Amino acid sequence: MGQGTERIEETLAQWFPRSSVVRIDRDTTRRRGALGDRLREIREGQHQILIGTQMLSKGHDFPGVTLVGILDIDQGLYSTDFRAPERLAQLVIQVTGRAGRADRPGTVYLQTHLPDHPLLQYLLRSDYPGFATLAMEERRLACLPPYRNLAVLRAESNDREGPIRFLESVREAVGRHIQPPTQVLGPVPAPMERRAGRYRAQLLIVGETRGQLQRFLDCCLPLDGIPGERRVRWSLDVDPVDLT
Repeated sequence: MGQGTERIEETLAQWFPRSSVVRIDRDTTRRRGALGDRLREIREGQHQILIGTQMLSKGHDFPGVTLVGILDIDQGLYSTDFRAPERLAQLVIQVTGRAGRADRPGTVYLQTHLPDHPLLQYLLRSDYPGFATLAMEERRLACLPPYRNLAVLRAESNDREGPIRFLESVREAVGRHIQPPTQVLGPVPAPMERRAGRYRAQLLIVGETRGQLQRFLDCCLPLDGIPGERRVRWSLDVDPVDLT
């Protein structure tokens, strides 16, 4: 649990010393042409064990692969990002398509502490349509996209408290423009609070319609003059793809 691809590669090499192990991730494919070389070696049967991030599951045809394992899927079931279960379901469907082709049946193992999780059970029993139906109902009840419109205001700095203080000042400054059903939630530290040595925080803005959200943002921007504005780097993301 929680091990990176490099550590998994080392462990499997110890367990299966007679098998060739290949790892495909960002680190091993930085060199130009490296990804193509690794994929060609896999198709030629030079490697018996493949380890990789999600990039390995998309759009590649590996006829010899009949067993796939996905490690630590619980982070997709209980992530602070509401789209994480959707991405997990897509990943499972993708790798299922990689495991077994034609007359060679395949097997997929999912590592989880939560085998009875409703979304996971729907995915296993009903494939993606059943999962999507349940996920959409959860989104509707929680007032999340596509039933609401979102924008996230992010701030980061070298000072841990700086982003939170700046976003608190923003919320206070725009308070008079907040009219239900528009909501402003936060600020809170980002799920990945520190990245590249900088501390990150975010403020979530929820609008019932795109027009409401846009009118609110038009009233609030720009943020020049907000206390702490010069000490942070901030950005506004409308329709954020993820909340990390």
